[in-house]
Amino acid sequence: IMFTCLMLTIYAHHAIASELDAHEHGSANLDIAIDIDTIQMSFHSPAVNIVGFEYATDDKQQLLLIKQATDSLSNVNAMFSLVGNVSCQTVKVSTNWLTDHEEEHEGHEDVHDEAPSSEHAEFIAEYELTCKQLNNLTAIEVNLFEFFPAIADLDVQMIYAGGQVKQELNANN
Repeated sequence: IMFTCLMLTIYAHHAIASELDAHEHGSANLDIAIDIDTIQMSFHSPAVNIVGFEYATDDKQQLLLIKQATDSLSNVNAMFSLVGNVSCQTVKVSTNWLTDHEEEHEGHEDVHDEAPSSEHAEFIAEYELTCKQLNNLTAIEVNLFEFFPAIADLDVQMIYAGGQVKQELNANN
């Protein structure tokens, strides 16, 4: 699962986040932006690809699954391998589980007016790395499929000095 130097556009994800119900199960998105000495990555996936369900929950086992997934996604070195003679340090990692149920009902007293089946939840993970010799980067290996086999395809957009790359990755490539 390799792609040569990709890059990322963050703006594309606001459109996706606002259309949670239009998301496809099995599909996820990864945006990568590579600057002089910085790599920024943003991963968005429907929660069902990551934990097998996508609704707000109080169930202890499901809450544990969410915590484990968040911990895994927070481990940038497990999720991605940088290929080439580069030395990077993780500057920032944020991993969030979001449900549109929480967003829509924030501040409202009645939260029981919606059936769980109409809810959608997603995971959003954002990474920022500062690197030395970033021009030696030849590829970024994406290991997400090993951790989250329900991801069937990953739409990758990358922006870097050489231009913009769009690629669809799956467990085989």
